[in-house]
Amino acid sequence: MIPVQSGNPEKLKQELFGFQIFFITLSAVIGSGIFTNNGVALAIAGPMGLMLAALVMSVVVCAVNECIAELTQQFPVYNAIVEYVRTFVDDDLGWVIGLAYWYAYTASFSSQTVMAGTLLEYWGLSQAWRALICYALIPFVLFLLNLTGVFWYGLVETFGGFLKLIMIFGISIYLYAISDRVHLDERGNVFSPTFDHGRGFRNNVDAACYAIPLTAYAFQGVELYAMAAFEARDAHALRWPSRWTIYIIVLVYIMCTLGEILNVSWQDPNLSQLDDGIVNATVPSTSKPGVSSSMVIIAALNVENKHMADFLNACLLVSVISASNTSLYVASRTLFGIAKSMPRDYWATRHLAILSKGTRVPVVALLVTLLAFAWVPFLQLSGSTTTKQLTEVISTSSSTAIMIVWASVCIAFLRYYYWLKKCDPDLRLSGRPEFVRGSPNYTPRGSLFVLQPLQAWIGLIGCTVIFAFSSATWWDGHATVTEVAMAYGAHIVLVILFLGLKLSRRQPEWFKRTPDAGKLVLILNDLRVRKIDRWETTRWKRLQSVFLRYRGLRRGSEGADADGGGPVPLVEDGGRSMMGRSEGLSS
Repeated sequence: MIPVQSGNPEKLKQELFGFQIFFITLSAVIGSGIFTNNGVALAIAGPMGLMLAALVMSVVVCAVNECIAELTQQFPVYNAIVEYVRTFVDDDLGWVIGLAYWYAYTASFSSQTVMAGTLLEYWGLSQAWRALICYALIPFVLFLLNLTGVFWYGLVETFGGFLKLIMIFGISIYLYAISDRVHLDERGNVFSPTFDHGRGFRNNVDAACYAIPLTAYAFQGVELYAMAAFEARDAHALRWPSRWTIYIIVLVYIMCTLGEILNVSWQDPNLSQLDDGIVNATVPSTSKPGVSSSMVIIAALNVENKHMADFLNACLLVSVISASNTSLYVASRTLFGIAKSMPRDYWATRHLAILSKGTRVPVVALLVTLLAFAWVPFLQLSGSTTTKQLTEVISTSSSTAIMIVWASVCIAFLRYYYWLKKCDPDLRLSGRPEFVRGSPNYTPRGSLFVLQPLQAWIGLIGCTVIFAFSSATWWDGHATVTEVAMAYGAHIVLVILFLGLKLSRRQPEWFKRTPDAGKLVLILNDLRVRKIDRWETTRWKRLQSVFLRYRGLRRGSEGADADGGGPVPLVEDGGRSMMGRSEGLSS
């Protein structure tokens, strides 16, 4: 087992409120996927194929979210995704999942950068200017923004997430408003309630199956609130976002998807192409100015509303840049969390865990994340088929890596659930009602709490099915190296890494055994005492701290804490927080 650093390592600034985490999560999810990947799925599987894919993914992400939400409310710990897998499944798998999570958002950062360049191409900007602005200047500006600290990042992305929520509602309303005009044009009705297949697929079943993993990319980020525990102001800040954010995301996703289907034909030539199994989602089918592969822009151009198309393209550009900013934030915090939890004896972990003195930003982890795939967008400049395929493999594998993470968290929840169920009588007799599901003292409450563990199984099976459907491009023919890399490249690398860790340490057990009640209490206590160590007991105190924080900023002070109005870190004794004692959680 990899040793874990003990003691109280340096922490990031805890600045984010619940409403900020809500909008930051929205900002991560609403990027380019809902506008571009939906178009690919429509071209491949037809209107009903896209709608089926959207509904299937909605069910899967809601099920996965219920697992993450309950664990987050019960154990709002730092580096949550990694810690849940390490605690309930296996240490080595936890580290591998952490790397997969970091890769997913690092690759997404570069993919969103490429997409920003594609959106600028709509206005006829030359390749040199697109490279300068989107591949060099924007990443540098986002890096500087993240360096200023979580307060300014949270402020920008709270505003950005709010605007993006309004944007997607507005786009949906606009699509419904113009749908009648589209139906009355020379091409006849755009929407037909049927399954179709095209762009390289020979039957409707294969096409519909492949549309499901394509739409998965649009949901990446729904679990972000769990990782926000690093800089959440208190445990309250995670509760509301964990319960309700996913349902708002699903609502706007279905609304927008239906509006797109009503306005864009599945045979529209401007939709992205499928070439040798590679979906050119970030590269339009034509490079002419004024043409786009984004469905909302195609819809506006179909009714000859060029000004609206220009406005929508600008909205999408801002949305993509904002999502890219959040991807950089999440990936850097994940890398910092992994390094912080490991011994400082290693040169890499020692430097990756460095925090800047004033802003408490993991500057080295942020820089490594920025540079890891900074070269990918520049591959677009060559124009060769090989580099284009490599770009698409990296882009697609980021969403498949998220499927691995989601499946692992579902496994972690299932083990947690069945461990509690097995030890339920002993937990009741030992006076630990906070660990008894269904007890009034068991505080986590999801929207569909009573349906567990059904939802955990749905999430796990759903992610596994998506894994299988990723190979649909070669079900009727032979598989190319590119197709295999796109579908299973991330999986293969992670399995090799996991096996390497296991074999190098020659452990007799590959996964943790089910503990008895006494050991289970120790395991759960270890998570409980590592919860967020700041707590504001009332809504008034939280609102008061917001006011004092902004008043302190105007005065040029360090913040509200200096005025005595912010939350005070609770005293820790022997690694156990006083908050844990006040709740009767210490063993």
